[in-house]
Amino acid sequence: MKIMTNKIDYPLLPNNQNIIGILGGGQLGKMTALSANKIGYKTHLYCPKGDNPAEAVVDFITNGEWDDFDKLVDFSSKIVCATSEFENIPSKTLELLSQNINVTPSSTVFRCAQIRSKEKEMALKSGFQTPQWHLIRNTDDLIKSSNVLNNSGILKTNSFGYDGKGQAKINKETNLFQIWEDLGSIECVLEETINFKREISIMYFKSQDGSDGYFPLSENHHENGILKKSMAPIKLDLSIEKELKLKTKQLAKNLNFYGILAIELFELQDGSLIFNEIAPRPHNSFHWTNEISGNSQFDILIRTICGLPVKNVSADSKWEMTNIIGEDLNHLKNIYNEQNYSINIYGKKSIKPDRKMGHYTKQII
Repeated sequence: MKIMTNKIDYPLLPNNQNIIGILGGGQLGKMTALSANKIGYKTHLYCPKGDNPAEAVVDFITNGEWDDFDKLVDFSSKIVCATSEFENIPSKTLELLSQNINVTPSSTVFRCAQIRSKEKEMALKSGFQTPQWHLIRNTDDLIKSSNVLNNSGILKTNSFGYDGKGQAKINKETNLFQIWEDLGSIECVLEETINFKREISIMYFKSQDGSDGYFPLSENHHENGILKKSMAPIKLDLSIEKELKLKTKQLAKNLNFYGILAIELFELQDGSLIFNEIAPRPHNSFHWTNEISGNSQFDILIRTICGLPVKNVSADSKWEMTNIIGEDLNHLKNIYNEQNYSINIYGKKSIKPDRKMGHYTKQII
């Protein structure tokens, strides 16, 4: 394997050598590939065999496990750079690829996003306020910390949780020994319960050429721990929004970040904001950007990893995005009958409960 020692000559323009690698075959990988393809880039997908909608739109495919290092080395020899559609790829995989090609965002960023305690420590370092939280390594820790939080909180696995998975609410009636076992008896984080007015998300992006920008803010609504709707753009008090952007940029600086970065936050009744989590990849709450004039989040991701210049993206209208989850896919007659909806079906072969099968957007103002 060659070791990447020379500085890449940005921007990387479309040609037969500048092939973009995409890690992960789901809908985010699919939409990333479509954005690359429409401006001339070829894409090479790496993912395990399975129900991978991205395989339908890429130029090349390598099916392999995340620990199949021989295949990963071969994959890296055929691409010039890579990005990931989800944050739970093992950091060793990203570190291996980084020896040969530029991975955006970096393995350091993904490692931070994979571990809730490190993520919260980085948020605090960057100026964000976080919920009160405790690192839980055993049932003794859980009992003590639960008492501190008045037996009210959310216990989350410290790594590899998403869409409400790997977490459970705690109250005075909770059997702490049972809930610890149910979550796998592994390291967790116990957070205080936040009484918030709404959840919002911000997306920051930074190109390898040093330019950066933001998308307008989104407001999010969940059902059963899964994002159901997002509305955007929304407004905050100008001073609060300015402070949020400064803290977001500081967090990115602390991570030496390039790519696109979504941050979910809780807005309290007084307008103040509490950090929830980061996602260093395209984010469900910004699917509405596919409908605005100019560049979507996927277009911007391609620009950032190829070192093309980026700047703030605005929206002239307000949009609502609704996720199509599980069996909802079979009950869309009214949506199909309405021409004003923009429908995006991901092409997954099997319908499962709580699985995101697509989304639709509509202009509301």
